[in-house]
Amino acid sequence: MQHRTYKVGNFAKLPGLDYAHPAPFRNWKDAVLTAAIGGWVRQDPPALELATLALNELRSRGTDLNAAVKFAGAGLEPIGWLADAGNAVRATFSEDVLTIQKEGHLGANVYVVLRGGYLAPNGWYGAYVGSTGKTPARRCVEHRKGIRAGRGLPRYGIEPLWSLFDFINPVPKARQGREEWETRLHEALAPIIPKVTGDVAF
Repeated sequence: MQHRTYKVGNFAKLPGLDYAHPAPFRNWKDAVLTAAIGGWVRQDPPALELATLALNELRSRGTDLNAAVKFAGAGLEPIGWLADAGNAVRATFSEDVLTIQKEGHLGANVYVVLRGGYLAPNGWYGAYVGSTGKTPARRCVEHRKGIRAGRGLPRYGIEPLWSLFDFINPVPKARQGREEWETRLHEALAPIIPKVTGDVAF
C-alpha cells in the first residue's frame, strides 16, 4: 500500500450511526454496504473507519468479497485492528465507569486520530490519542494543519476514529482530570494497536 497525504476533511460523523455499538451497520443490507464502501474509500480523505466497520459487518455475514475488491481498487487496506480496539475501549469504559468515575465539571473531550505512514508489520496504520477543550473534529483539523500538531499528523493524519472515543465524552474539563481519561484511553489501545502515540499523564 502506498501512503498518501490527504486533504483536510470536515471530519463529521455519519448522521444516525451508533458508533458505540460493536456492529453499527447490523441493519444495513449487503448491497448498500458494498456500494457505500466503494464511495468511502475513494473520498479524499477516505472514510476508512466507516469502510472498515462496514467491511467487518460483511465479513461476519460471509459476503465481503466485493467489498474487499473496493479497498484493493483504491489502493487501501482496511484498519485491521479497529474491531479489537473498539472491544478494548468498550471493556475499559463500561457503563459503570462512565457514570460513576467522572468527577468535576465535564467540558472536555478525548479523541483518537487515525495515522498512516506505517508499514505492513505494524498494520499500516497507527493511532494518536489526545484530549481537548475543543470538539474532536476541530482538533483533528488543527492537527492536519500543523497547529500544535502531534508528530506525523500534518502529513499522515487521516481522520478521527469516532468508534473508539465518541461515547466516552464529555470528560472532566480540568487538566488533571482530562489527562487522566486520555491516559486511560491510551492504555486501553496500546496492547491492541501496534503504534499508539500521544501523551500519557502517568
